[in-house]
Amino acid sequence: MTIKTKLARIGTVAAAGAALAVLGSGSAFAGSNGQQLRFYDTQGSTYSIQVAGWNHAGQYTTACFNTAVKDNYIGGWWWKWDLHWVGYSSAGCSGNVTVSERQDYVEPNQADDWWFIHS
Repeated sequence: MTIKTKLARIGTVAAAGAALAVLGSGSAFAGSNGQQLRFYDTQGSTYSIQVAGWNHAGQYTTACFNTAVKDNYIGGWWWKWDLHWVGYSSAGCSGNVTVSERQDYVEPNQADDWWFIHS
């Protein structure tokens, strides 16, 4: 076997390993196993939201997201099934409650990967 052939095989094995690592990472893809949130602040008074629900891996989790603008795309977090959220008047999920707890059911599968919630 020549050096060129050995290098080609090493490259193929490395590429296959990288592909398996990406596929096995547990990320959701384009609305196939959960949705990212899009929060629209119709009142103009909500500067953070506390979200609790099931993630793409089937684990129950809670997170706080700052929502400084009217139309907020909260990427990198994938939600599905039952979702609960509360709006707050200050960043860091502090201050007064601007939106009392709301519940939503997030479809795990849809054509888009953004689930729309609003105040």
